[in-house]
Order: sequence, then structure tokens, then C-alpha cells
Amino acid sequence: MSSLPLILGKTTLTSLPHPPALGFPVPSDRHAVSVQLPTWKDMRGMVAQEPRVIGVQQIGYPRSFLHKDVVKVSNACLALLGKPKERCLIFPSLNHALACRRMIIDLVPEAAGSVRVTTAAFVLDEPTDSGQPRWFFITFFPPQFIASAMIFWRLTGTGISSRLAQSMHKNLDSISAQSTDTLIEGHSDCVRELVDTKAEALVQSRIANFLKQASINPLQSAQFTSSDIFLYPTGMAAIYSANELLLRWRQASTVVFGFPYELTLKLVEKYGLGPKFYGFGTEDELDNFESYLAEEYQHGRTIQSVWCECASNPLLRTVDLQRIRRLADIYGFVVVVDETIGSFANVDVTGIADVIVTSLTKSFSGQANVMAGSIILNPSSTFFAELKESLDSMYVNELFAADARVLERNSRDFLARAAIMNRNAQHLVSVLLPFVKAPSSALTHIYYPSTCWSRRNYEAHMRADTADFTPGYGCLFTLEFESVVTAATFFNALSVHKGPSLGASVTLAQPYVQTVFSREKEWAASYGLSESIIRISVGLEDDEALECEFIRALRLADRFKRGRELKSHIESFL
Repeated sequence: MSSLPLILGKTTLTSLPHPPALGFPVPSDRHAVSVQLPTWKDMRGMVAQEPRVIGVQQIGYPRSFLHKDVVKVSNACLALLGKPKERCLIFPSLNHALACRRMIIDLVPEAAGSVRVTTAAFVLDEPTDSGQPRWFFITFFPPQFIASAMIFWRLTGTGISSRLAQSMHKNLDSISAQSTDTLIEGHSDCVRELVDTKAEALVQSRIANFLKQASINPLQSAQFTSSDIFLYPTGMAAIYSANELLLRWRQASTVVFGFPYELTLKLVEKYGLGPKFYGFGTEDELDNFESYLAEEYQHGRTIQSVWCECASNPLLRTVDLQRIRRLADIYGFVVVVDETIGSFANVDVTGIADVIVTSLTKSFSGQANVMAGSIILNPSSTFFAELKESLDSMYVNELFAADARVLERNSRDFLARAAIMNRNAQHLVSVLLPFVKAPSSALTHIYYPSTCWSRRNYEAHMRADTADFTPGYGCLFTLEFESVVTAATFFNALSVHKGPSLGASVTLAQPYVQTVFSREKEWAASYGLSESIIRISVGLEDDEALECEFIRALRLADRFKRGRELKSHIESFL
């Protein structure tokens, strides 16, 4: 299956190469985070770990699929330091290695005596490094516990990156270990020496400027400085750290309002204290939430925080953030907003959020070749001083220098890319909407901030127009089909890249429930996520080329639907 020609203006971009086997396109950058699979069946096979698919898969989303450079380092550690048949995961931080051990034992109690943590020194091939050995932390475990260990790796995003692993390759024969009993205390200082402070300062300054640009509350946004922005190696690492920060601040229950990115909910369920979930994010649920807060207050209890998104993933809904802010002011809880989908370019949540979390992997980077995340503490928050002091004391900078440099370079043209993505996504949505209303079409719904019932809530936080940029509704939308088989027909016919992630320069399609909630379809459906939805992240391709391709694939799905209906009609007479 060939990829759609990638055209930007009159410049043709090189399509990603296709190896043999199943024809998986492999990103030209070996650190790329998107996995591309040609068919609906292959996407499901990847999730189900079918040998047919896994055997030929060359790259995947790094938190779900161990990158080959990471595997190479892990194998070297096993050869030098491991016991027979052991497996291992490597972390820059001792706390994360120990937390991984706890996760495995928590999930499989009988593993308690066979999971160990070792400190090991590596010499890195990194221009900013002094060439001295650097300490890392390895969690070893028997092979039958790999699934439990990977839950931690995926959920927290705290493992070593592919670039960090690659920098270890030249000196793998010189790995030295320290016993578990003598784990070093000053590991955070060792990690700090692996960063590129110049690149990070540029990224932090850039984000601070975006927070101030065309702000809804200029006086409030003007207070942000680079020191309020904390960088992490992944978006999930930022979410994990934000949750840890809030648990330190207040031991109380968490509320997730609106249907979020699936791992956010799973993380606060795993590490929070009795999270409460309002999965629809409607006004009725807000009424119920307000009643719950009032009742808790009468009993002398309060909650710790409310987590929400602007907009949500994958149904692109935005809850009434202003009402949540008013409730927070009354009842004294923290509001955490993940604005990854809306992005710094389009939305301003500084008047709402005490804490802003973002996956910088997505549209901020825009190239699907580096992972990073951020926590932003709002200086206008009542809780700012407490949270800032606590985060300053617990923060360990684990964003590797080479990753920081790529992130800085990629994000230089963030606004220019965001403008094209906004335009392309809005164009496709407007082109496809008439099909939703046609009885003959297999397409039944389009989820996008401008088409959802919550449009007003999203628009309440859109930034003002400037001479350089007009805010929009983002690069992400989700298509719902009348059946799984017509969704699969469309997906298989659509000649764009296939896989997770979003905000990349190329368009990505993902059968969301089939891959994310493959074992929880009934639960997902109870919150309106049909198994026949396909999430689309629009890239920088020519809008007319995208329009032709989407309509072509949709007409094939429509033709399949009509043929199936005709067959059923004929069979009813037989």
C-alpha cells in the first residue's frame, strides 16, 4: 500500500520508505514515534501481539513498543549483569526503577523475591558530556513478568529514550554495576549532567512566550516565566510527576471530568486516592459534581484536584472549564488542564488551570521523532507558592540533551505548522460533513471542536487573532461509521500513514477503540466511544490532495455499505 504523496506548496516531501513483508512504512528518523501499519487487521494484530505482525514490525510508539536502540542496551545489560532468562528495563532515575519494581510486585505478588534493582555506570557518546561514567538504574525481573513491567513503562513514560540508548552503544562493553545495597544517593545530580541547558532554556522561553501571545488575560499571562515551566522526557512522565506533586500537596480524592486520554485516567486510578470519573463532561454531570462537592463539604471533606482536557481525546469535547474554575475557587481544589489537543497556539487556559500539562511530543514538536512533556505552574494560582516549592524540591531533569536539541529545533516553526494543520483539518471536516447527513453514506458522525455540542466551551478559550496567526480547532478529528466493517473498509482504503500519536507533519489514521480499548470495548461504548471510530491527525499535506483521498476512501466505504444492504435486501426474498 503506497502512501499519499506528501505535498506542501510546490515542494514534494519524500514519502516514508516501505520495507517488504507487510509493507510497513519506516520513518526516516530512527527515533520516530509513529508506527505505520497498512490495514485494520494489522493494527489489531499489533495490539494483540500476534507473531505475524510483531515479527515484521520495525518501530512503534516508544512507550508501548521498546525501540531497537533501547533493546540493544537492555540486551547488553542482561549479558553483563543479568541472571539466566532475566529481562530488564533501564531508567535515568532511581525512584523510577524502584517504582517499576513496586508495580511488578503489586500486580504479581509472587514476584517479590525475584525482582531486583541494580545501579550501573555507562559512558555516553554525547558532545556535551565529559566522558565520565554516568549512573543509571536497572530493574531486572523474570521473563514471565514482562507484561507487568511494561505497564509501568507505558503508564509513566519514565524509561530511557532511544537517543539516550543510542549514546550508550559505543561503550556497552564498559558497563559496570553497583550492588543493590549500595544504591547511590546523589543520582539526581548525575541525571542533571545529561541535559542541554541552552536548548532547554530556549524551549522554556518559547513556551512562556506562547502563553503570553494573544492571551485572553494579558495581565495574568504576563506573569509567566521560564522558571514556571518544567520539562520531562515524555508527556506521560509529566502527567505522572504532576500526580505525584498533587499527592504530596494533599492526600485526597481526584476527579477526572470529561473523557480523557486513556492513560491519564488509568494513571490517576493507579496512583490516586479513590478517583471519581465523570466521563461525559456534560452540564448534567457538572450539576452532579457540584452536589457531590457540597455534600463532601458538609462532612468536612474536600477533593484534591480536577483533571480535564481542552479538547478531549478522541471525541474532541471541551467541558465547561469556567464553571469548574468557579467551583475550584469555592471548594479549594486544584484544576489541572491538559491542552495538548488545543495546543499553546490555539487555546489559552491560563485563566482556568492551576497546573497545565502538555505532551510536547505532539504538535509542539510536530515531527514525530522526539518525545517530551511539560508541567506549567500558574503564577496566578492560589496554590502556586506551595506547588512551586514542592516541585522545585522533587524535580529531577531527565530530558536527555540530544532530545532537548531536537525538540528545540522542531518547535521553531510551531505556529506556522499549527496554522496549516488548523486549516487542513477544518477543510476536511467541512468537506466530509455533508456525507454525515446522507442516508446512503457509511459516515455517521464527525467529532471536532467546531462540530461538538461543546463548541462554545472550546471557543471561550481560543486565543485572539494576530497578524501572524489565526487560532483554530486543532489538527485532530474523529470519524464514526455505521459499522465496524465499513470503518475497516474506509481505513484500509485510506492512503495515509497509519498509527498512534498526533500532531505530526504527516496525516495519521488510527482505529482508536480497536487499538486503545481492545479489551474494554463495552466500557468505552458506555461513554460514547464506538468501536467503529477512526481518529485522524491531519498533517501538512496539500489540502486538495487530502480532500481527494478522503472522499475516495469514503466512497469505497459507501459502496461497500450499499452492496451489503442490497445483498441483505435480495436475501430477504429468498
